[in-house]
Amino acid sequence: MIKVFIQTDKFKGGPAIFRDRLIKSLNSFEDIQVVTNVSEEFDIGIEFIRRIYKYDKPYILRTSSCYYFKGYKPWNNKPISKAIKKAQHVIFQSQFAHTLLDRSLRISHLGLMKCGHSIIHNGVDLDYINKIEPDETIIPGSFFTCARWDPNKRPVSTIKGFLGADTGRHLYIVGGKGVEGEGKKLGKKYKKNKYIHFLDELPNEKVISIMKACEYQIHLSFIDICPNIVLEGLSCGLNVLCTNLGGTPELVGDNGIILNTDKFWPYPKRYLNKRIEDLDNLKPKVVSKGIRKLLKKKKTPAVANFDIHDVSKKYVDIIREVLK
Repeated sequence: MIKVFIQTDKFKGGPAIFRDRLIKSLNSFEDIQVVTNVSEEFDIGIEFIRRIYKYDKPYILRTSSCYYFKGYKPWNNKPISKAIKKAQHVIFQSQFAHTLLDRSLRISHLGLMKCGHSIIHNGVDLDYINKIEPDETIIPGSFFTCARWDPNKRPVSTIKGFLGADTGRHLYIVGGKGVEGEGKKLGKKYKKNKYIHFLDELPNEKVISIMKACEYQIHLSFIDICPNIVLEGLSCGLNVLCTNLGGTPELVGDNGIILNTDKFWPYPKRYLNKRIEDLDNLKPKVVSKGIRKLLKKKKTPAVANFDIHDVSKKYVDIIREVLK
């Protein structure tokens, strides 16, 4: 029996969602047992983002993003660099994640990553999704979007672009208010618009039920490494409109429309010369055009590669290889 330590004390949102799915799936392997208490005996660790606890066992690092906006200091990324340097294997959630960390942390230039690495997208429990029935209160043929509505998630760009497309369809908006309270302000502004529906934060099962009743998803977020909500949307049969910078295009592929709206900052510049508050600025006409193109997409996404059990099998293979 291989005992794998995964800490559950830190991190919320996307990392915590995938971590919980991974733990459940890893425990389904006969020779794997997940330990969440660092004081217990274990053989190897899987760390998320950075190393939280010190111990004398090998560990696999599953990276996320890093600090890349201008104004951050080099030491903001120091714990991430240190975790990469001491890992026995590094897992990047997307090819974009590898590129971003390589540019921002200068992984290759400084020789930080001396171990092997893999690109492994996140996964979802397809059995769980398949058991959920579509929400019968949702108007057929609708659009769906979900996020914690901070400016980098681009709620204003999403709504203006959607209304500009004049499709005659409805948009269901799920998610928290965001640090700037943008979601709350938009909810008041568009309260009387019959095509815009604000549903606030909802339990995951309800979100899945709504997605299964819709037809399309809009996800214009600036640099999402591997968004779980897009994996869930694709798994519910939605075709997706997204932007080009981040890991999202790798997930969407031919199952949607990718807007060429964002630019990577050139090497050797390590930080983006923008503030997060300035990112919700996509031209409505560009978004509207993308939405009209999206309406022509009718093929149901193939999602077998996103199954959490297939994803966790890749993690198990790495665990066994490292322990050799």
